[in-house]
Amino acid sequence: MRRADKSTQTDCKMAAILRSLAQAPARIIAVAGVTFTQLVRMRLFLVLAVFGIGFLALQFMPYQGQLGVEFRGVQQLQLIKDIAMGSMQLFGLIFCVGATALLIPRDTEDRILYTILCKPVPRFDYLAGKALGVMLLLGAMLLLMDGLMSALLSLREVQLSADMQEALRHQGIAPDEMAPYLEQIHLAANTADTQRAILAMYLGYGVLTTLTLLFSCFTSGTIVSMIFGLGAYFIGMFQGQLFTAITATGTDGTSPFMQHTQQIVSLLLPDFSLFTIADAATAGTPLTWGMMGSLALIAAAYMLIHLLVAAWIFAHKEF
Repeated sequence: MRRADKSTQTDCKMAAILRSLAQAPARIIAVAGVTFTQLVRMRLFLVLAVFGIGFLALQFMPYQGQLGVEFRGVQQLQLIKDIAMGSMQLFGLIFCVGATALLIPRDTEDRILYTILCKPVPRFDYLAGKALGVMLLLGAMLLLMDGLMSALLSLREVQLSADMQEALRHQGIAPDEMAPYLEQIHLAANTADTQRAILAMYLGYGVLTTLTLLFSCFTSGTIVSMIFGLGAYFIGMFQGQLFTAITATGTDGTSPFMQHTQQIVSLLLPDFSLFTIADAATAGTPLTWGMMGSLALIAAAYMLIHLLVAAWIFAHKEF
């Protein structure tokens, strides 16, 4: 009888665990929806207005007039891409660190955290929902920025193609000989690889979001979490150069201690330079979907590790 009772209890526990796992996506989505609404109320859409005004100003910027007609259009389109990608990178960095560092302190201050945790919401689901809410809003804003960039590039391509045809006609070049010059403009306006670069950027900021969320679980305030997040990002961006510079100062090569230190730092802090392939995209280097798949797997692994560690810390934290 005792064996039968133990077997029944085990079956009930397994059923409860499976039922909880099946309901986890709904809980995560619910928390993500609340987080998304909180972030929208912070009026972050004003950043898009600044971005749009800046892009309108690009229409009136003096471009490289001293270049030959065969290069002028390409350089203009390249400049638009560079400015757009730089703006997206700066916005994503500030948004991920700033917004994520505010989430848990604000929930604690508004007592939303106590209301949520009093309900049967696992810590992992709460934190995953918070990260998902940040990523949803970041994704929406990057899509809008990308749309503005693509629209401006398309308009510029039409205008530059017409201007180039007129300039080449004045130089006595036959219409059938204009195709190579027009093709250069078309290739410069193509945003296929730029879209992949933006996706890679998005994956990197997903890792940064969960890492900042992890820091906010054991730090004492928003400012400290932001400092930790920004510090981890810049160390991750330049950890290869950092260890190379340290090694170059020695005379006997890399010591075992330095090798172990580099391995530990690489394990704890993601190499964010893996996700910054915007320069390669704007320079015309092809970005394959296989590369994107590898980056997605790396990002997913880091995000899962961050959330699991954060959930463990969060479960042992006193509020």
